[in-house]
Amino acid sequence: MAQILNSLPAGPTSEAEIASFETHIGHRLPDDYRAFLLKENGGHPEPDAFTLNIWGRAEEDIVMCFFPMQDLSICPVDVSFDELRTWPVHCAWNDLMNDLKDLYEKELDEALLPIGTDGSGNYFCIVLDGPRRGSILFLEHEMAETELLAESFESFLASLRQRERTDYAPELG
Repeated sequence: MAQILNSLPAGPTSEAEIASFETHIGHRLPDDYRAFLLKENGGHPEPDAFTLNIWGRAEEDIVMCFFPMQDLSICPVDVSFDELRTWPVHCAWNDLMNDLKDLYEKELDEALLPIGTDGSGNYFCIVLDGPRRGSILFLEHEMAETELLAESFESFLASLRQRERTDYAPELG
């Protein structure tokens, strides 16, 4: 299973902050993801690579970071690339909700929470309800298309592998 490097990028979180966030989004977080937030609260997994199916071809991508939980009053609007590692998960939620309404002009079939990024504008999302609750999906940012990566957050961490490609920008890992 992947280890989390640079954990607690925004400091620790608490049950109270998580409960407040769950009220904000109207969903209880899956238990394995809640446990991750309480222990690591964000960070970079190592190893960090996974495989996507892009137009019928297997393509490698990486997890740049998982977003931390922070107080709901904190939500920077303009975030630099370096600040993504401390960008609060509730800001990613707000960003996705705005994009669905204004940019994609569509609704997704499932309630998704962006929990991390690959550094290219794409999100790793956790399904918040329905038959796939707890599953991890890759959400491609240009077309809002999703791909199932794992049945749970824990199994997603276990599926990550060492990078095969060597052409990633240094700031991505």
